[in-house]
Amino acid sequence: MLKFTLAAAAILALAATAASAQPGSAAHPIVIKMKRGTDSVTLTGVLRQNVDCCTYVFKAAAGQRMIWSISGAATRQVVGYPDGHVDGPGIPSPLPLPASGAYSFSVSPDLMADGAFGRYVLKIRIPPR
Repeated sequence: MLKFTLAAAAILALAATAASAQPGSAAHPIVIKMKRGTDSVTLTGVLRQNVDCCTYVFKAAAGQRMIWSISGAATRQVVGYPDGHVDGPGIPSPLPLPASGAYSFSVSPDLMADGAFGRYVLKIRIPPR
């Protein structure tokens, strides 16, 4: 019985680790790198019930701005700044980027709206200063 309990606990721990290691989770954000010579990127994702997704991370310089739009599933957006503070939902576009460093941009289902789960298309543009 003890061996079974220990084995079950180990399996649950591995499953929890695998779930938290989900690419796009807050613990493992998707790094946005724009192709050389461009200042925009189009990202697609799927929001599913009980799945921690989708957090992106990008670097920007102080004084730049992020112009973004999203279509598809009903979503909420949250931005994390290099100094650690977080803002959202209700992020404006364009969004001023006041400091140099890594920013996070999270997309999650808007559970207060119809159509909160499914595919979305996120367009981000960060023009040079």
